[in-house]
Amino acid sequence: MKTSEQTSEITAALIDLQGKLKPVQRTKVVKSKSFEFRYAPLDAITEYITPLMQACGLAFLQAVDNGALTTRIVHKSGQWIESETFLNREHANMQGFGGEITYKRRYALCSLIGIVSDDDVDAPRHSPVQGSMEMLSPRRQSIITDVAEIIKDKFNDGNEYGAYEEYVQISDQDERVALWSLLPSKVRTCLTNLNKAEREGAKS
Repeated sequence: MKTSEQTSEITAALIDLQGKLKPVQRTKVVKSKSFEFRYAPLDAITEYITPLMQACGLAFLQAVDNGALTTRIVHKSGQWIESETFLNREHANMQGFGGEITYKRRYALCSLIGIVSDDDVDAPRHSPVQGSMEMLSPRRQSIITDVAEIIKDKFNDGNEYGAYEEYVQISDQDERVALWSLLPSKVRTCLTNLNKAEREGAKS
């Protein structure tokens, strides 16, 4: 994440904003035989947050340039914060590329302001999302495929914690979702149980 040289004004405004935010109603549903995923569309998110942001002296800008989506939150003082999200340009058509932009605009904006707009898909507590591999570039698909094979090999060798350690090395959300979609159900169950045990251990 990048910021302006000074951030005191925008930080205070974001704290004020987050005190007013509530989860956006999830009106869109993606279904398959194995999962149901609900989310708020970009237009509903924008309609909800714009007046709240304006009341706090904030606005947002999003633009595509040089293979990345830039999302910037600006304050009336001139201070700003921004993030860049990689875009996969290797789609079969512009419709696919446009769909990816909309998808990542939603995630990037919600992440920056701290709003909940969809079901929790933070693996290992989510169901595999259909088409998640196609959202990655061919190089990233290759990396995630290799990691999936390593995890399966370690699991089959009885090294369950080693498989879990390989999994948690993947920190990018899109890559995690894609990786999760490549793993057999018994491996996902194992990772879920290890994650739960680790979180419970951290609380004790």
